[in-house]
Amino acid sequence: MSEHHVPRSTHHTVHSVAPADPEPVRPEPGPVWRRILHLPLFWALVCGGLAVPGYLGGGFEFLSFLLTLVGGWLCGFSFVNATLRMPDRRGLIVHIVGAVGAGLLLWLLIEAVPALLAPKPNPALAFLAVLQMGAVPAAGWVWLGLISRITAMIGARDAAKAPPAPQWEAAERGSLARFRGVPLGTRALVFWCILTAAVVAILILVVLIVTGGRILNVGPKLFLLLYVVVPGLPAYLLMSWLMRRRAVDCAVRFDADRVRFEVDGTEQGIRYRELERLVWRTEGDFARIEARGSGVDLTLIAGIARKPGGSAALPTLSRRVVRLMEEAGLTSRTLRGGRALIFERTPAVAASRR
Repeated sequence: MSEHHVPRSTHHTVHSVAPADPEPVRPEPGPVWRRILHLPLFWALVCGGLAVPGYLGGGFEFLSFLLTLVGGWLCGFSFVNATLRMPDRRGLIVHIVGAVGAGLLLWLLIEAVPALLAPKPNPALAFLAVLQMGAVPAAGWVWLGLISRITAMIGARDAAKAPPAPQWEAAERGSLARFRGVPLGTRALVFWCILTAAVVAILILVVLIVTGGRILNVGPKLFLLLYVVVPGLPAYLLMSWLMRRRAVDCAVRFDADRVRFEVDGTEQGIRYRELERLVWRTEGDFARIEARGSGVDLTLIAGIARKPGGSAALPTLSRRVVRLMEEAGLTSRTLRGGRALIFERTPAVAASRR
């Protein structure tokens, strides 16, 4: 019986492989002077320098006092943000060390250092006063940030018992996510910031008037209480309460050609090719959506409106949405720590559309 040889095919089946997602393109850093102007520590130095002449006179000037308040807060703000950009474990350790160091520095500036300069008139007393006044809000902000961080970690343990985070739903022409949010525009956001600053300033003035200026001569613990906790905590609670009362039912839907927002029953949309900027942050009190373009300027803050214990206020953007943004000419970048994804239209792309 003859053997029949079956010829082997030399052709191999090629299985298609989905292309990898493109890495986000980071924009050029820009000139050095512009990057310096965006540094909080630079403006803290400016505030400190402008406050020195007021303390050289030996008297109390509210403008110098306010400048040191702002400068110190900028220092604390810069440190807290730096720890938040680190990996969670390392950031927490650095934050704890910084909080202890800030408390020790505050004690040295108020209790130990003045005794070394007191025996004779010394121009350095003016610089010391600037450091003393600035160290208080800096230390206060670092400690408030640490308390908030620890509270968030404790709340994360109960996340499994909390209502689930918003999820994407299949829609007729795309994907849909429903959530609670506080609708704000740029002007409204500026208004809330000014309102908070005004409440803090008024409370500080009240404390100064009630104490007759003696607040500057009290011990560091009472000074920290009257200068940071008394003005700052009520202002934060007031702003949170007022904003939470404005929370409404919201939804965002990514169609094939545009993104649509539904805010308390009212819908508006922006075509991808007319979108100038989109910010998407999923976690934290500042979890939000910012969208600007085609006459729409909308900010939906979901973090402050989410239910307690929830780990995320918004779902993560899908690969499809990222691809739609980039195909429309938007450049994507991720903030350090991956806390927010930002899409912006570069000037070259915007000019080509005209």
